[in-house]
This record gives sequence, C-alpha cells and structure tokens, in this order.
Amino acid sequence: MDEHKHPRDNHHAPKPRKGYRVAFLLAFAAGLMAEMLLFMHAQMREISMLLKEDFRIIVVRDEKSRETSEAIGAALAALKGTQQAVFVSRQDRLARLKSEEPELVASVLPPGSNPMPDTWEVTIGEEALGDMNAWTDAAWRISGVGDIKYKPLEAYAVMHSLFYGHLITLALALAFLAFMIMTAMVLTHGHTPAGLAASLNADKHWFFAGAAGAASSALAAYAVVYPVKYLSPVWVWPNPLWQVAVAVSGALLGWVLCQWKNARS
Repeated sequence: MDEHKHPRDNHHAPKPRKGYRVAFLLAFAAGLMAEMLLFMHAQMREISMLLKEDFRIIVVRDEKSRETSEAIGAALAALKGTQQAVFVSRQDRLARLKSEEPELVASVLPPGSNPMPDTWEVTIGEEALGDMNAWTDAAWRISGVGDIKYKPLEAYAVMHSLFYGHLITLALALAFLAFMIMTAMVLTHGHTPAGLAASLNADKHWFFAGAAGAASSALAAYAVVYPVKYLSPVWVWPNPLWQVAVAVSGALLGWVLCQWKNARS
C-alpha cells in the first residue's frame, strides 16, 4: 500500500519591509520638535522686543543741584551700556500726565501748579540689563541725579526672555550640528560618490517619505499653536523658509536612514 504523501507546502519568504513608515514617523517626530522650538523662538524674540521697547529707566533731576540739564544728560549718555538718554522737562511730563489721566490731574492738582520734576528717560543695552546694579551705581555718582526709578521685575522679564531665546537658538544649532555629523558618518562609511549618486534615484521613496513626515509636522505644529492667537495678542509664526529647511532636513533624514539600512544589510 502506497503511503499517502502530502506535498510540502511552498512557503514564500516574507518580503522585506520597506521601512517607509519608519522614515515618515522619525521625520515627523524630529520635525515636530524642531517646529515647536522654532515657534517658541519666534515668540520669545517678539516678546523680548516688546519688553525692551517698554522698559525705561527714569532718572529724576535733583532740584537743588546747579548742574545744567545738558551736562547731566551728557553724563548719563556716557555711561557704559546707555543707548539713549532723552530729556523730558517738567512741562512735558505734566502734559503727558494730563493726556493720560485728565480727570485725575484736574481733581488733584490746583490750576497753574506743576509739581513734576525734570527727568530723563534712559534706554540701556542688553549687556547693562544683566547687571542693573552696576549701571545704577554709576548713575548715582553723577552730580545732579536726585532719584532713579525703574521696574526690577520688568528688567528680569526682559533678561529671561532674551536668555530663553538665545538658549533655543543654541539648542537648534547643536541639534542641527549633531544631525549633520550623523549624516556625514553614515554617508562616508562604505559608500563611494558614484554609489551615493546612483542611490539618489533608487532610494527616492525614502527621501519623499522623510519629506512628507517633516511637512506633516509643520501642519501639525501650526494646528496646535494656532489657538494661541485667541489667548494672546502676541503670536508670530516662524519664517516660511524655516519650514522649507525642516522639510529638506526630513527628506535627508529618510534618505540617510536608507543608506544606513543598506550598509548594515
């Protein structure tokens, strides 16, 4: 009796996974972090500019001093860190107060009286903001200065906004440098210029997958941060050229991943 034999099933070897989705997701994740940092950088830069424009140091003239207003103003302008020292006379100061608070001035001040002093509105640079005590100590030594008024918390806010803006810039620069080093290491290990040129067309799907992931991250970031427009009047979207740079970097990331995969296989 012949033994019945079952034919061996032909199992097809599984096709190697292309990995396009991995490239897309990695480019999306990296692009989303970059987009959020770029948005925060643009916001911090705008906020710091607004705070710097609003921040003023008011130097009050000592009425008992015999120094001329021109001499005091020149001495203030000569201080290290001073950008501008604008003289505001007592008449101009009272006129400003009347325009801003007319009812208050009419109810408090008798007609014809002017208790306002002569002052200077001083703007200082970032280097002086970091050490306000040094600037005020130098200003106090000027003959004719009777008082110095400013908002310390506003000075701290300006310094912190500038610091965080520079910190985000540094983080983006270091991340980009690390990415370029990784790219150079992958492309120079076991690759020839002719082979890399040939792979541009052969591996273009990886390139487009990375570009699509990075472009999608820009859309996702915009959708997330757009509601901030309704919460704050300060809303700045980064320059569109940054979006192009993120998309190109994502495309390069996908292509580099393919070269790394090919080198290991």
